[in-house]
Amino acid sequence: MNNTFQKNIIAENEKQRLIALRRYRIFNTEAEQSFTSTARLLADIFSVSIAMITFVDDEEVSFQAQVGLTSTIAPRGESFCSLTVLTDEVTVVENAIEDAVVAQNPLVCGDFGLRFYAGAPLITYDGYRIGTLCIVDTKPRTFSAHERSILQGIARIVMEQIELRLKNLDEADKQDVTNEQLQQSNNQLIASEKHFQHILDTMAEGVGIIDLSGRLVYANAMAQKILGLTQHEIKQRTYYDASWKNLRIDGTELPDSEHPMSIMMQTQKPVFDYEIAVQPDKGERFYISINAAPIVDPETNELTGGVGTFMDVTNRRRVLQQKDEFINVASHELKTPVTSLKAAMQIIERLKEKPNPAMFDKMIAQANKSLEKLATLLNDLLNSNRISQGHLQLRKTKFLVSQLVDDSFSHIRSDDKHEIIYKGDLDIEVYADEQQIDQVLVNLVNNAVKYAPDSPNIVIAAERLQDAVRISVKDTGPGIPPEHLPHIFDRYYRSDHSSYQFSGLGLGLYICAEIIKKHNGEIGVESTFGEGTEFWFTLPTKD
Repeated sequence: MNNTFQKNIIAENEKQRLIALRRYRIFNTEAEQSFTSTARLLADIFSVSIAMITFVDDEEVSFQAQVGLTSTIAPRGESFCSLTVLTDEVTVVENAIEDAVVAQNPLVCGDFGLRFYAGAPLITYDGYRIGTLCIVDTKPRTFSAHERSILQGIARIVMEQIELRLKNLDEADKQDVTNEQLQQSNNQLIASEKHFQHILDTMAEGVGIIDLSGRLVYANAMAQKILGLTQHEIKQRTYYDASWKNLRIDGTELPDSEHPMSIMMQTQKPVFDYEIAVQPDKGERFYISINAAPIVDPETNELTGGVGTFMDVTNRRRVLQQKDEFINVASHELKTPVTSLKAAMQIIERLKEKPNPAMFDKMIAQANKSLEKLATLLNDLLNSNRISQGHLQLRKTKFLVSQLVDDSFSHIRSDDKHEIIYKGDLDIEVYADEQQIDQVLVNLVNNAVKYAPDSPNIVIAAERLQDAVRISVKDTGPGIPPEHLPHIFDRYYRSDHSSYQFSGLGLGLYICAEIIKKHNGEIGVESTFGEGTEFWFTLPTKD
């Protein structure tokens, strides 16, 4: 055997592996429809030109089922499947020309031009790798962990079919197969098909299949969930149906010719990562990223339809938009105190020549205020970064709520317009990081002062619960519009108020929520628009 790979391709248990392969009586046999259908579906799911079910003997590799190839056998020393049967994991070569192990293989450096390969081993019930379920393409591509999991799952289903095939062969040899046994085997085959269907229905992406007219003939469970329609409702439509209200990303109407499924059908080539917006009859607009691939009859090579996989990227787009807005806000918010500090220091410099005690004190106060604001903004940025990287550390001690309230009072930016009122049992002992909980309480009270300027009273209350304490901050200000409440603790979220303009990075409540979650507590908000708002959180009282 001529080994064209830069590594050994003979398994340690090669002798036993070959015995296991021959046990199944499948090497170099005629193609069977069930396996060919699986290979065809595999090519459609992963949008590749070649898909195969293969078996690896001592000298050769036979293709039991294949899509995109005419040959049925290959030398083992040249076949990538020889690598796949060396490990239980999925073997992936994302760009063969850059892989030292396979770069000199004739399939890579020759006319065939193989660039991408992914293969999952077919593993017998007793642990022998007898063949592969693999996909091949002449273009490099990345292959995610999720895609590897799907390929591995389908390989297990194929192996189940092989086991059932062997069972049927054995039963046929005995010539005593009863109707009951045949029915049982059929039921097992049906169960295997249902298992395959289950994989489609549990995929994180939506999957839709169309015929030549563009009518949807299949949609998996995730597709139904994303589109908000039942299988029956989806089958009544085409992908270009006016009731979809497909839009470009900028919100303008998407012409049918620009739909990725149309582009795929017109060019008969795959389309990747094409984002569009969808406006349902009822509900909010959402965004999806679509991959589309043609389905071609393997015998006539004629187009018969297409398959599309898509995912809801609404949240991803929202986060990207929030990040862009955050960068703009952060640059403005950081610039303001720096500019104010610079102006104050310039005036102080001039006052050296003409002393003015009153003006000097005023400028010092302004400089200190700017420094305090700058320190707060920088601390928020640092805390947010620590949280996102999982570096938020807790230094827990036992302390009284009254101690927390007393310590936080010096950091509360109150004025003569508000009276801070304390209610409840302040002598409850909690077990937490006092400095971080102080940050949470100060943030909630300062928000009440800032967003409820006309509230005469701000009430801090403590209530004893079972193994916990509930601390709340309540005002009688304008309240929060109900549409903002679900997002109030989101990172970068800033709720625009109709009457007041306030500064900030949109990180304060997000940091508060993460601190409380880190303490295994809960945080929430209750607000009646026009009447007031109450923020609350709970902390454990026991370590």
